[in-house]
Amino acid sequence: MTVSVIGCGNMGGAFVRGLVSSEAFSPEEIIVSDPDEEKLRALKDTGVKTTTSNKYAAENSEIIFLAVEPEIVEEVLKPLKLPEEKLVVSLAAGVSTDLLTRFTEAKIIRVMPNICVREGEMASAYSMGPKVGKRDEQRIKNILKKLGDTVNVDEENMHAATGLSGSGPAFVFLVIQALKEGGEKLGLSEKEAGRLAAQTVKGSGEKVLKSDKSVEELVDMVCTPGGTTIEGVKILENRKIRKAFEDAVRASAEKAEKLSMER
Repeated sequence: MTVSVIGCGNMGGAFVRGLVSSEAFSPEEIIVSDPDEEKLRALKDTGVKTTTSNKYAAENSEIIFLAVEPEIVEEVLKPLKLPEEKLVVSLAAGVSTDLLTRFTEAKIIRVMPNICVREGEMASAYSMGPKVGKRDEQRIKNILKKLGDTVNVDEENMHAATGLSGSGPAFVFLVIQALKEGGEKLGLSEKEAGRLAAQTVKGSGEKVLKSDKSVEELVDMVCTPGGTTIEGVKILENRKIRKAFEDAVRASAEKAEKLSMER
């Protein structure tokens, strides 16, 4: 199977590198298209095929990953005149499958990716357009699973997924930064604190995914009565840290919905 990635910005470039490093496809099976030749040159080390022609990329691939800015989706997709047997996987935030079907006869799957795709740790959500069958869904699900983990959601919940997993890496980076700075202020070096903070977050995520216990139970496991952790948790609860994160997810989701309504 040959796939193409149209658009080579931050997300498109990271997505290409994720496809290669995860061995979802060999470099020879990937065509990347972008009008900016400098962006294409930045992918030279991956071994993928590159072109400035979106039409060439689309015509010579079975699956087209659309990784362009939402405001130019129509401008990019309409001229391709894709037949209905083609499968377009849109990575454009806030662009509904209903809107996409106005620009093409091809089958549509909408995906909300995140920037962790390059490391093979992407959390993604996907929803399907009306023409998509079980075989197409399984093909895309298999690809997304190689890039991290994925869930199928009703399209009405894609804004929530945008606020949670799409924007979530930035929220987690802030947590890592805060933990790192806390360690530094107590005497750890920047390098030591950074590694400990990042691995703590990574390991905690793995613990949640692999444990049969709820998150609340895991918190209780670490918070021994009269121990050290409970003192820190009291501070976080008093500062309403959970409410702050809930509000952050909601604000991002509401912004995604607003942008979607403007298109």
